[in-house]
Amino acid sequence: MHLPTSVLRPIVSSFNQIADDNNWNRFTSLPWEQLKPELLTEGQKGAVVFVSYVEDHLPGYFQEYQKLFPIEEAKTTPEAIHNRELFRFIVRWGYEEDKHAQVLSLYQNKSGIEPSEEVLEERMILENMKSFSIGFSKPIQVFTYTLLQEKATQMYYQSLARKVEEPVLAKLLNYLTKDEARHYSFFCQVVEGFLKNSEEDVLELIEEVIFSYKMPLHNTMSDYRRKAILMAREAPEYDRMAPQSILATMLEKVAQKNERLNRPILKLTDKVRTKLNIR
Repeated sequence: MHLPTSVLRPIVSSFNQIADDNNWNRFTSLPWEQLKPELLTEGQKGAVVFVSYVEDHLPGYFQEYQKLFPIEEAKTTPEAIHNRELFRFIVRWGYEEDKHAQVLSLYQNKSGIEPSEEVLEERMILENMKSFSIGFSKPIQVFTYTLLQEKATQMYYQSLARKVEEPVLAKLLNYLTKDEARHYSFFCQVVEGFLKNSEEDVLELIEEVIFSYKMPLHNTMSDYRRKAILMAREAPEYDRMAPQSILATMLEKVAQKNERLNRPILKLTDKVRTKLNIR
């Protein structure tokens, strides 16, 4: 089931308007002349490499969205209209995520983390060539999954930035944090739209995502678990369960405004907080 286009359209338009007003240039907005790579710790270098892989996997992510929300192969005209409207968001979102991937690669080159553009390009494309799947096909689940991912990356960049002394990376992480926060806000509004325009079974689909959520590349990147642990150590304030906790809070706010969904939502969020041991 899709969100009504009449609900989706203003969310997409608002996102694109804010994105247009908050643009930054991957080549000229950063003060590259102030780069001081000697201020980077080895752990921070590793964190930059790790998140570069995550951001650079955008082609697989983008392809997955196009497959799940096709226009030419849509079954009905309303579905095609919905998917065309969503595409206005997808291309802008994809552009911003691709910008993140490229600027992180530029940072690796300019800071000497990986001085060879050829080596870096080959290393990144080998990861891109691996098969990728979000793991869900229901629209509400796809959006819930991406909501959690966007919030996770936003909070990680924010936490890492607090520990970074290298000025260019600190500014870059600030840009990434703001972009990911806008992406999260979009998906948050979409999920809220589903809750307000759907029946209770939507909650079961959301629950499945919450309890099975894992970051992209967890099952394709070599030595992923060790790298993820090392990455987390560089941002000690980052809590990997925080996105689920924030989603639970968002659901509870919806429950306060919706008598029909109040009890089932609170039942779900209580289950989430208990099983995941979160506040």
